[in-house]
Amino acid sequence: MYKLDVYLCFIILCALPFSTHVGPHFSLYALLCGQHVACAAGFPPPASLLTVVVVNFLRSTSLPQHWAPRGWGLNHPSCAGSCPGPRKCPGGVGWVLGLVHAPGWSAGVNFSLDQCSPNGTDPYKPKCPESDAIRHEPAFPEWLTVILLCLYLLFTNILLLNLLIAMFNYTFQQVQEHTDQIWKFQRHDLIEEYHGRPPAPPPFILLSHLHLFIKRVVLKIPAKRHKQLKTKLEKNEEAALLSWEIYLKENYLQNQQYQQKQRPEQQIQDIRDKVSTVVDLLERESLKQSGLVEQRLASLEEQMAQTSRALHWIVKALRDSGFGSEEGFPTLAPQKASLGRDREPDGGHKAEDAGDTHHVNARHLLYPNSHVTRFPVPNEKVPWETDFLIYDPPFYTDDRKDKGLVDPVGNALEPLAGITYNAVDGPIDRRSFHGVYAVQDGLPLNPMGRTGLRGRGSLSCFGPNHTLQPVITRWRRNQDGAICRKSIKKMLEVLVVKHPVSESWALPGGSREPGEILPRKLKQVLRREFWSPFQNLLIQGTEVYKGYVDDPRNTDNAWIETVAISIHFPDQSDMDLKRLNSHLHTCDPGMSVQWQVVDKRIPLYANHKTILQKVAALFGAFY
Repeated sequence: MYKLDVYLCFIILCALPFSTHVGPHFSLYALLCGQHVACAAGFPPPASLLTVVVVNFLRSTSLPQHWAPRGWGLNHPSCAGSCPGPRKCPGGVGWVLGLVHAPGWSAGVNFSLDQCSPNGTDPYKPKCPESDAIRHEPAFPEWLTVILLCLYLLFTNILLLNLLIAMFNYTFQQVQEHTDQIWKFQRHDLIEEYHGRPPAPPPFILLSHLHLFIKRVVLKIPAKRHKQLKTKLEKNEEAALLSWEIYLKENYLQNQQYQQKQRPEQQIQDIRDKVSTVVDLLERESLKQSGLVEQRLASLEEQMAQTSRALHWIVKALRDSGFGSEEGFPTLAPQKASLGRDREPDGGHKAEDAGDTHHVNARHLLYPNSHVTRFPVPNEKVPWETDFLIYDPPFYTDDRKDKGLVDPVGNALEPLAGITYNAVDGPIDRRSFHGVYAVQDGLPLNPMGRTGLRGRGSLSCFGPNHTLQPVITRWRRNQDGAICRKSIKKMLEVLVVKHPVSESWALPGGSREPGEILPRKLKQVLRREFWSPFQNLLIQGTEVYKGYVDDPRNTDNAWIETVAISIHFPDQSDMDLKRLNSHLHTCDPGMSVQWQVVDKRIPLYANHKTILQKVAALFGAFY
């Protein structure tokens, strides 16, 4: 009611411009404030627009009355039957039409002396404006008045139109922001209305009222308490509602998946997956066939080796018996190591231990991070049991920057006399996983054979240098959370690191400080607060390998032995996995750490591929 009173008062205020003296003072104010008062009164934008039009009309009809004589109007004698147009009628409809025809404003302001009163004493004529006594013309030019009035009307209409557009935009934004709340409120209001009103629709509602009258007045049955809508559900009702919502959600998702499968893009994707599976099966079949061929070649090579050994024995026996001379003794080529790998019956590679064959990386001619060149050692001369008379490897020991717990530098035997091999020598464990190793001339011998270099190289100590390699893995998953597969086997991801000076990825392990459990490299990619929980993960892990490592830093007198422990996170929501990911960081800006897909093509350092292959075989994953 208050809003309506405000709006009616404003309409009365807009009517004041009909007054001759008060109208011109209120007309502009009413025009500028009309829309805001209508909006403040709660009327919709169409009502605001109507208010502006009404105010503009009242203002336009009141302006000329400032100069109009009292009593003029549509019935004035000067206008009755002789008014040719809006230009000669100073009041009434002519001034309304003057809003459309701008020249009508100039016709209403006549500066002729016979149409105005110089002193304003004539009640039927408006007061004449100030005039120039010399030229007998108005002091203020008529054409400038018309131009200023037109400019005023132009800018006023533009301003009001922009204000109207701004109000519409503001109202739309306010409604748009609360659309959901408005819809919920209207829905609640509708439900309450149908819950509280009689069930019969009009005009049958009269029967409902008649039934209530008979029930309350005639039969005098007391009214029951009206049941209100529940604001909170019971536990069983809430469980039923949740079950229904879950059922609808699952039904909706199934429909979406069905529609997605019917799309041409998804069908093409399915066909591509099937073709990839068939190609993988064909590749496995070809590998199986090639494996059989390689197996037969290996068997043939083994037979040739046995024949060679038999010929050696025959020639030796003949020579010992005095048959033939030393000059004509035939020289047989020694047996070379087989380059092929034995295959399992199903065509897969048989995992082999790192120490079962001759080391290869440890015989690279160029020693890493130095200018030292190894003495060439062929495969048949690697074992110490084989005579190699011309074997004369250089001696190299790197002068490490960390002087603590590092064996002496140089090839002098006096500083090395205090070292105890095949035992725990103070804080250093010099025992080998392969048993007791030989010591010759005060220096230990590599249990895997010759490497072409003497000394300890860039390693910390003579003899075995023990390291720890944690193999941290998880299942590779797609965006939907499902485990990825390749060749029907699940795919793994492994945590690897990469140093700025290296081109290969490596497991986050290495040498350890005396008395420490975690290797130094792992500490560089883990925050300190996660060291203790990770030690518990190591204790609970599975040992997959323990023994010799074919590393390019190995020498005849120093080598690396490692223990590989598998730490696997089968569930992606595992809290330890989330904590591990949140505590990963690199101290060195050039070092990078990431999860890498387990594949035989991944560039890994040294024999880390062999360790990773054992982990994949442990979980039956793809490699």
